[in-house]
Amino acid sequence: MTIRRLLVAVLAGVVTVVGAPASARADDQDPPEVPATPGAWIAGSGGFVYDEPGIVDHQIRFGVLGWVDRHGTGHGVLHFRHARPDGSVASEGHAEVTCVSVVGDTALVTAVVPEGGSPMVNHVFALKIIEGGPGRADQIETLQAGGDPTRPAKRYCIDTAPFNQSRYPVRPGGYAFGT
Repeated sequence: MTIRRLLVAVLAGVVTVVGAPASARADDQDPPEVPATPGAWIAGSGGFVYDEPGIVDHQIRFGVLGWVDRHGTGHGVLHFRHARPDGSVASEGHAEVTCVSVVGDTALVTAVVPEGGSPMVNHVFALKIIEGGPGRADQIETLQAGGDPTRPAKRYCIDTAPFNQSRYPVRPGGYAFGT
């Protein structure tokens, strides 16, 4: 898929993103801050299937178009959709991209659900995407925090590594990113 078609698909809202298991929440700990990469960008859509206690076979879809301006401010949108094994929707909406960090074959994206983005106002999605390389699927780790409209959301990039998250292959779909 060309970058242009990918960007059009993301902007058209054809794609959507995720719920995360309770074990993948960052509320109890203050995750270390990772700085945004000025000039970084990410575009793509994809899905994966959770295999965690309590959420086996849940279908997760997400699409993202995000970038960081020369001042280090993140921009863009993350669409999310979490469907149960029977196909019913557990959550769906959009979040505003607040941070993108790209180092080598890894991109970190943080997005916060705004008022009207879904019932989960101030919910934070932190994604870590590792490029799969030729013929291999990209890999993804997810972490979530917040969802309390009275508490400030974490808006910086968060690396999921300290939380020992499960990594899933992105199928179908994929992501392009760079600086």
